[in-house]
Amino acid sequence: MFGATIHRRIYIVLLVLLGACMVTSVWASNLVWMLLALNWLLEGRWSDKWQRARESHLVHAIVALYLLYVIGLLWSSNLLAGLNALEIKIPLLVVPLILLTTRPLGGRSWHVVLWLYSMTVFVVSVIGTVRLFTIAELPYREAIPYISHIRFALNCCMVLFLCFGVLTRKGTLLQRISAAVLMLWLFVFLLLLRSYTAAVVITVVSVVVVLTRYRRWYWILLWLSVMIVAGIVVGYEVKSYYELKPMAVEPLRPCTANGNPYHHAQDGLIECGNYINNYVCQEELACEWPRHSGMDLDELTPCGYTVVSTLIRYLNALDLPKDSLGIAQLTPHQVAEIERGVANPVYEHASPVRKMVYVFLLEYEYGRRTHAVKGFSVLQRLELWGAALKVFRVHPWIGVGTGDVNDELHAQLKVQQSEIAGSGQSVHNQYLTFLVAFGVIGCALLLFMFGRAIPALGSQPTILIAWLLVILISCVSENTLGTLAGILFCSWFLAFRK
Repeated sequence: MFGATIHRRIYIVLLVLLGACMVTSVWASNLVWMLLALNWLLEGRWSDKWQRARESHLVHAIVALYLLYVIGLLWSSNLLAGLNALEIKIPLLVVPLILLTTRPLGGRSWHVVLWLYSMTVFVVSVIGTVRLFTIAELPYREAIPYISHIRFALNCCMVLFLCFGVLTRKGTLLQRISAAVLMLWLFVFLLLLRSYTAAVVITVVSVVVVLTRYRRWYWILLWLSVMIVAGIVVGYEVKSYYELKPMAVEPLRPCTANGNPYHHAQDGLIECGNYINNYVCQEELACEWPRHSGMDLDELTPCGYTVVSTLIRYLNALDLPKDSLGIAQLTPHQVAEIERGVANPVYEHASPVRKMVYVFLLEYEYGRRTHAVKGFSVLQRLELWGAALKVFRVHPWIGVGTGDVNDELHAQLKVQQSEIAGSGQSVHNQYLTFLVAFGVIGCALLLFMFGRAIPALGSQPTILIAWLLVILISCVSENTLGTLAGILFCSWFLAFRK
């Protein structure tokens, strides 16, 4: 009995550490889950663990998933990549097996572990915010120094839902105020992080949770109010993006004030209410720009685009012609922004919501008008998904195997003469990754195994319902199981089952 108590306490401590490490350190996360496995082995109680494993459809599904990765090596030509995938997926097998065969946490332990996890996410979000405002030219994707900003955004979403759970329970006034403040902070932080995934996750999960678990009229009214306000704000920003400015609606002038001819592409590519490729005079740009900057127009900015393309977009956003007169009206600070690769002053000075809307609409416009994808995350995903589907059509039944997904994907992109061929990017969709790797037969097996397991979560706490939905949504735009942070996110919350 004494030994069992010690192992139980160690289990809880390691669970706390794993929750903290999965958002702060890959190295520490690996160490902690291995210690968790060692404690599980030393604990014994094999008959209880075997019984829980036999009764858990989720254990069966996870074991089947890992075995599928192993079997997929048989028809993989890139054995090294396949073995690397197996190594990365070891925690996906071990951690859920430990958590699902260990006695569930009690009420007090349950709340303590989740509270410490929430505080860790809060502290890391503060670190990310400080980095964004103190490190010059730091890309927002690098705000979190420990894990992918997308993986961290998923953790922020989970803490948001945990805080919402505190607000709906009968707790103390201090607990509710603390939860409300933390929710507000994380919501603002996710805007700073420009996480489109988080926006979709929060919207969809809130719909499902409110309509299935909190069906009281005031929660539904609150949710509708928030969605209406969000819709109005986004709609206003979309309107401001497309609302044409005077230069865009007036008849096109053939010449600059200096008498040099303008080039008007008239391709319809719009940003900030102006047509980007109208009113361009390359001759005057080449003559005037060296008077304000030491960078050549053909030189690349830190963002990877030429100075001239950045300059044209910047002038366009300011409602200025792309000629010597337009450049002459730039301040030294604006010239410095262009040299740093800022193509639109909105990206530096506007609200996070406007930045997110404008970036998304620009990608949409480029995709619709030019079919360019390089440098645009949404368009690149669409390109990758299309290529993955073509690979699947060639290998529909058993896929290409565990190790050949990226090789076949980029071979197809090369055939398509895609701009991102050879970039090393993954499919960025977990469902398509499974389909390409294991084909219809493998995916049918996974669908059957997890289809038996998921309905049992309906009787679990609301936090597990939210967790499951977050995973399912994130897998649409990410290979969630492709990194340790994603694997642990998909595993750690299993400790909070009933």
